[in-house]
Amino acid sequence: MNSRREKEIKKEAKAILNKFAKALEQVKESPEFFVERKEDKRKEQQGSKPSSEFQKIFFENAPSTKKQCIQAEKGKWKQYGTLIEEDLKKWQEN
Repeated sequence: MNSRREKEIKKEAKAILNKFAKALEQVKESPEFFVERKEDKRKEQQGSKPSSEFQKIFFENAPSTKKQCIQAEKGKWKQYGTLIEEDLKKWQEN
């Protein structure tokens, strides 16, 4: 991708985000929101065996696997939690 096209894409993306942000400003906040349900858990059922194609795609998308398991790094998710907390604080201040 050339530099000119990359700049165009960034400009378009920024315009889309700004338009979305303006639309969000128009949304009225509800002071309270909650849902009451009679049951809050799914009923246990017998699952079906996934297809081999599903397993293939599932494991190809995983960042790291070992045999028939996905290896996840717990620490990688911490950075996202920190960013969300910072955004929430900024939102609450405004």
